[in-house]
Amino acid sequence: MRKLFISLCFSACCSFLAAQTTNSIQEAMVNYDYETALMLINQETPTVPLLYQKGKALKGLGNNLEALSVFQEVVVQDSLNCRAYIEAAECCKSLAKYDEALNYYQNALHINPDNKYVRIQYISLLMNMKRYRESLKESNLLAERDSSAYVLHLRAESMGQVYDNTKIMYVTDAYLDIQKRYPNDYLSAAKLGNIYVAGHQYEDAINITEKYRSIDSTNVLVNRINAQAYCLNKDYPKAIERYEQLLQEKDSSFQTCFYAGISYYALEDFYPAHDLLEKALKNDNTNINVLYYLGRACSKTSWKEDGVTYLETAVNLAIPSDSVMSRLYVGLADCYKMAFQYTNQANALLTQYEKYDRQKHRLLYDAAFVYYYYLKDASKAERYLMAYLKTRPKDSKDKAQEMDADGVPVIGENNRYNAAENWLKDIREKRKKEEFFKGKVDTASVAPIK
Repeated sequence: MRKLFISLCFSACCSFLAAQTTNSIQEAMVNYDYETALMLINQETPTVPLLYQKGKALKGLGNNLEALSVFQEVVVQDSLNCRAYIEAAECCKSLAKYDEALNYYQNALHINPDNKYVRIQYISLLMNMKRYRESLKESNLLAERDSSAYVLHLRAESMGQVYDNTKIMYVTDAYLDIQKRYPNDYLSAAKLGNIYVAGHQYEDAINITEKYRSIDSTNVLVNRINAQAYCLNKDYPKAIERYEQLLQEKDSSFQTCFYAGISYYALEDFYPAHDLLEKALKNDNTNINVLYYLGRACSKTSWKEDGVTYLETAVNLAIPSDSVMSRLYVGLADCYKMAFQYTNQANALLTQYEKYDRQKHRLLYDAAFVYYYYLKDASKAERYLMAYLKTRPKDSKDKAQEMDADGVPVIGENNRYNAAENWLKDIREKRKKEEFFKGKVDTASVAPIK
C-alpha cells in the first residue's frame, strides 16, 4: 500500500511539473519571448503540440527555414493538422518557395475547405505568381459565398490582369460593384479613377473621385487621381487647388510634382512649375517628358542655360546611340536569317551599314553572301561585292596573307577582300559563259577584269 501511495504521489508530482513547464512555455509564447520558449521546449520530450510551438517560436525569430523543417515534421506525424500546413505555407512564401507554399495551402483547404483565411492567401499567392486565370477562377468561387470588399477586390484585380482592353468594361463593372456595396472603399474609387484616366475618360475619373471625396476629402491616393484627372482635362486651376492640398500634406511623389508642374506651366506660372518639375526630375532623371517641360519652364525664367541642358539631355535620351541601333540591327538580321526571311535579312544588313556602322564594311560582303546563296540574285551580289572592294585600303594588296600559328589562313579583313575579289571574278566569268551559250556575247570581245 505504501509503494502504491508513493507511486501515485510521484505521478502527481510529474504531472504537476509537466503542467508547470507547459504553462511556462505558453506564457513565454504569449509574451513573444521565443528564445525562452525554445529553451523550455528543447528540455521536453518532443510531442506534436510542442513541435508546433517550436515552429511558431522559430518563425517568430525569423528562422523560417528551420521553422519549415519543424512544421514538416508536424504534418508527417499529424497529417490532419491544418494549422501546421498553413504555417508551412507561410514559411515557404517567406523563402520564395511558392510552388511548395501552394501545395501546403491546398492541403489545408482539403482538410478545411471553408477556411476563408487560407482561401484568400491561396488566391493572393496565385496572383503573386502571375497565375491570374487561376486566381480569377478561385476568387469567383469565393465571391459566390463571400461578398466582402477584400474578396471582391481579389476578383476585380484578377480580371484586370486576364481581360484585355476590349473587355475592360467587365473590370470597370467589378469595381463599380464594390463602390455600390462599399461607398467608403477608397481603393475601388482609386482603381476606377485610374481606369478612366488610362481610357482618357477624364470626366468619369473626376466624378468617381469627387463622389468619394464627399465622404473623405483627405485620402492621398484618391486626391492624386482626382487632381491628375483635372489636369489632363485641362482644368488647371482646379488641378492646382487639389495639388496644393497634396503638397501641404508633404506629398512629394513623382505623380504629384510632375502634374502639378504641368498645371502651373499651362497657366504660364513658370517659377513654381520649374520648382515642381525639378522635384519630379529627382524621382525620375531620365523621364523625357519631365526634361521637356522643365527645360521649357527654365527658358522662360532665369535658368535659361539649364533649359538648354535639359532639352539636350531629352534629345539624347530620345534618339538611341548608333552603337545601340547597330546592336539592334545585328539581332534583327540574325532573327530574319533564322526565320528564313532572307530579303529582310539583307535589307537589315544594308541599313545597319548605311545608317549606323559606316566603318563596318564587311556588312556589304555579308549582304552579297545573302543575295548570292540564299536569294540567288547574282546581280545584287555583284553590286555589293563591288561596293565592298571600293572600301579596300590601297596598300592592303601588298600585305602578306594572314595566317594563324599553324600556318592556316585566317579570315581577317585583308583575306576577306582577297576572297571578295576572287568571288566577284568567278561571278563575272560564270555570267559571261552563260551569255555566250545563249549567243549574246563573244568571250573574246570581253575585256578582262581589272
